[in-house]
Amino acid sequence: MVARKDRSINKIMVFSDSFHIGKSWDFRFIRPAVYNKGMNTTASESPAGLKGLESLIEKCVLCAGCHAGCPTYSLSRMEHDSARGMVVMADAILKGELEPDTSIARKFDHCLTCMNCVEVCPAGADPVKVITAARSDIRRKLGGGIISNRIFTGVLPNRTLLTLFAGLMTIASGLYRLLPALEILPFVSRGRKKTIPDFHIRRLKNDYPEIIRPPGKPFMRVAYFTGCMADSVYQDAGRSVIEIMQSAGMEVILLKGEVCCGAPAWFAGDRESAKKMAEKNFRLFTDCEADCIVTSCATCGSVLKEIYPQILGAKRAEAFSEKIIDFQKLLVEKLWDRLDFINGADHPLTVTYHDPCHLSRGMKVTAEPRDILQKLPGVEFMEMENASACCGGAGTFSIKFFDDSLEIGREKAESVKNSGAEVVATACPSCRLQLSELSGRFAPGVRVVHTASLVRERIRVSEAVRKKV
Repeated sequence: MVARKDRSINKIMVFSDSFHIGKSWDFRFIRPAVYNKGMNTTASESPAGLKGLESLIEKCVLCAGCHAGCPTYSLSRMEHDSARGMVVMADAILKGELEPDTSIARKFDHCLTCMNCVEVCPAGADPVKVITAARSDIRRKLGGGIISNRIFTGVLPNRTLLTLFAGLMTIASGLYRLLPALEILPFVSRGRKKTIPDFHIRRLKNDYPEIIRPPGKPFMRVAYFTGCMADSVYQDAGRSVIEIMQSAGMEVILLKGEVCCGAPAWFAGDRESAKKMAEKNFRLFTDCEADCIVTSCATCGSVLKEIYPQILGAKRAEAFSEKIIDFQKLLVEKLWDRLDFINGADHPLTVTYHDPCHLSRGMKVTAEPRDILQKLPGVEFMEMENASACCGGAGTFSIKFFDDSLEIGREKAESVKNSGAEVVATACPSCRLQLSELSGRFAPGVRVVHTASLVRERIRVSEAVRKKV
């Protein structure tokens, strides 16, 4: 049977959970009159998430080009795990031909939003935008889970509650580490427990004044959007970014009222919570009058630069979006010649680099980290195979689909291992967490760091900078 969507006779493609498209194509055409029995959703009643995206959905010509490189489709060979399958399901939801339920919700959740499909689509479609919109519609209809609702509406927009949450995670992770690796426990696979990072009750921002001045006259004034992970988990990366910028002569603004960028809520379909967080950050960072807004988290940067215009309006957020810059790009363009590097010959390192999806496909930052690692004293850069392939982390994906995240990431771990590098650098906390998990299981001995930490190890820092003035 030829794969197509027959809009003229108002039929939809439905994919059987037990049918593997990888062996032969079998799109099952079922009349809506039979399939949507008992449904009360019509096209005119469809929630706002997908409404207005009809032209974007129509761009998908069902060519299956998105199958190539799709992590979840490559894993399952199931059509509903491909971008094409999800776009078709989204189209059916929009037209009132498919009733969203928990099974459909889980299918849409089984997407890493890695943007591989956006990158390879010959028709210029944007399946990720359609998929996240569908999640929003489904969440409106079914509601979110109690825990995620509380986190999105209460914890992430509130720095005090987020700090308390970090404290609870510190206790929980400590208890988890004490437990034996029994398969009946959550996040245990092949006799090994999930890698849990250290959470810090004291925020990174609490160690610094809100305005951090360089030893001399500043040549730029930048605002640093730390994100939740650099502020409460990977503080070594956040501290490295601050000290590098300060050493290069920048005045660094740390806005303590900063809240989560909203990425967890946005990608889970809770657009109202994401908008509230976006509004807070937008007002805060617009008022500080910085020359640019620096991010060291690929997801934060991508959301601030690309998603905020969708949430707040393109015209309103245009100037804000243009100010967003990834730290590695800033380092290459503005800071490199201002830093005092040490001779790294005494501490040689072989380093490879993993491209975070939201940084490489989203913000288009790929050359800069390689430029940094190739020029860094004492570092031998070793390019891994398929460096831009998704590692399988994708925020909450590795929690909801732990075993699948390991299977997707196994190939990445092999690439790291085969590169022969001692260290793998990246610029995304979620990727760093996942790569730590993968290296522990499949590439023992490989250290995972943020690129900024490697640079910080190889520059001279004044006493004034060390005092965090």
